[in-house]
Amino acid sequence: MQYQLIQNFLQLPGIIGFSLIPLDQDDSLGQAYSVGFPAGNAPEQQSLLLKGIQQIISTTPASLEFCLFQLGPHQLELHKVESGAVLLVLSEGPLPSDYPKAVSELVQFIKADYSALVESIRGIRAEAVDTLSEPLTQVQTARLEEVVAAMNSLNLVTSRYLGPQLVANHWRTFQKAPWLSNFCIDADGTVSVLEQDQQLSPEQLAEIRLWTQRFHQRCTRIIRDYDALVEQTLPAHYRQLLFGR
Repeated sequence: MQYQLIQNFLQLPGIIGFSLIPLDQDDSLGQAYSVGFPAGNAPEQQSLLLKGIQQIISTTPASLEFCLFQLGPHQLELHKVESGAVLLVLSEGPLPSDYPKAVSELVQFIKADYSALVESIRGIRAEAVDTLSEPLTQVQTARLEEVVAAMNSLNLVTSRYLGPQLVANHWRTFQKAPWLSNFCIDADGTVSVLEQDQQLSPEQLAEIRLWTQRFHQRCTRIIRDYDALVEQTLPAHYRQLLFGR
């Protein structure tokens, strides 16, 4: 039940991820249990964010159970829960009308069975690591211009539901590998590279596939039936280039 609760919450439009942060340790923010965040961007991996949360908690009245902050394009919510922990929710853009009910259900479950939700988060994170490693097992080479065309074809499908600005933001969020800095993501989501006339190495293609899969996973949480949508609308040879299948 808790596994499905987490998945349903992460699939709400606008939700990026959430964390459970225990407050009963000597170092009150030394451990967090996060799910949904891009690799390297979970709260426990950002010391400045953790210090800011710690300061907020230490300076707010004990009776205050909810805080909302704006961090650039993102909204950050802090919910105090009875289990001696804080629920942190990070979102982007407008949230759906059923969000208050969904976050209330999540808070109530944390209060009822904190340890069960922690174990489910650990399980989901382990599955995500396994999934993201799959594209690296079978790679080949490809022309860069073909891969860029495939990415822009995926953008056309996705922009109809998210809009070009969110598409561009999601690509940039996961643009982690140094070599990927050669890719320019325009405001309308268009992907381009200055010198496209080149053959990719297996390692470069693997990096692009990993980048694409992380983008795809984020969109899957926001767009209902996104997997089926991509399967039906993205040409087969583009799916092979971007996902290896």
